Amino acid sequence: MAQKKPLKKLGRPTKAEGPRLPHDEVDRLLVEGEEVPTTRGRVKRRFPSLRELAERFGVAHSAVARYAQQHDCLGRRKRLLAGQPPDETPAPDDAPAPAEAPPPPPKRKSGRPRKSEEPALPRQELDRALVFGDVKTLPDGSTMTSYASYRELAERFGVATSLVANYAKEHNCLRRREEAKTRIATKADQKLIELRANAIAVSKDDALKMIDGYLLGFEEALAEGRVRVDNPTDFNTMVRLKEFVQGGADSRQELHASFSLEGLQSRHAQALRAARETSPAERGEVDAEVVESDDEGPDTASSERPRNAAVVAPPTDVAPPPTPTESALR
Repeated sequence: MAQKKPLKKLGRPTKAEGPRLPHDEVDRLLVEGEEVPTTRGRVKRRFPSLRELAERFGVAHSAVARYAQQHDCLGRRKRLLAGQPPDETPAPDDAPAPAEAPPPPPKRKSGRPRKSEEPALPRQELDRALVFGDVKTLPDGSTMTSYASYRELAERFGVATSLVANYAKEHNCLRRREEAKTRIATKADQKLIELRANAIAVSKDDALKMIDGYLLGFEEALAEGRVRVDNPTDFNTMVRLKEFVQGGADSRQELHASFSLEGLQSRHAQALRAARETSPAERGEVDAEVVESDDEGPDTASSERPRNAAVVAPPTDVAPPPTPTESALR
């Protein structure tokens, strides 16, 4: 009677038996593959499928697939093949052992990070980029401040655009940006004013030194008798110039006056009092009256001269007005 094949125990293995899936070997086969000889005496790198590995190690297909997904085996294989030689390579007899490729940089998992891990968003760098911007150098050598958009910042830090927008909204980054611009402009103006004031002060000091040197030289020349004593024009000019530079009086008196309300009111009262005290004749006013006839009404006044009105002859002792030519000659 033929013996029955012992059935394999199903289910999860015990701790004494250990795991059925050798993780190191499965990881190597999924990422690096295995080398198999070809019919032409060459060596070819082959990557077994998940089903083949499950049948080889006697585990479920889902266990191999879950392991490959958790450890990003397919992505690591692509990054490893990007720097590998072609699949088929001649198999030399005394070929040295291939150098191990450097491990790829760790890839951040998608989703919310754990509490033990560092935050996915560098808040200090993001805050600085949103509020103060980035300083860029132009081709002509000058610099300018550029503010990146939310999408550019999200691509730079590898996060979602909504996360950058929420951070900017919660921390009032746009309002703080305007305040920072105002403060920077104010401080820049103060620096420029200080530099300008220093330049003016230095120029004044230099001018005073030159004037003092001239006055000392004039004193020496006067003591030696090399300058005229009866013509102090140059000395007077330099003394006035020194007083002017120092902000003192240079013997030129200036009167700065302005009209006040009390002064205007007093002048107006004086004018009214003078008008009341003087007569029209003294003021040069002409008191003329118009006499109307009884026949003419106020609305039927005639501009024609009455028939019995006497004709007044023009005066003979008054010179005629000058012509335009005579006025031009005068």
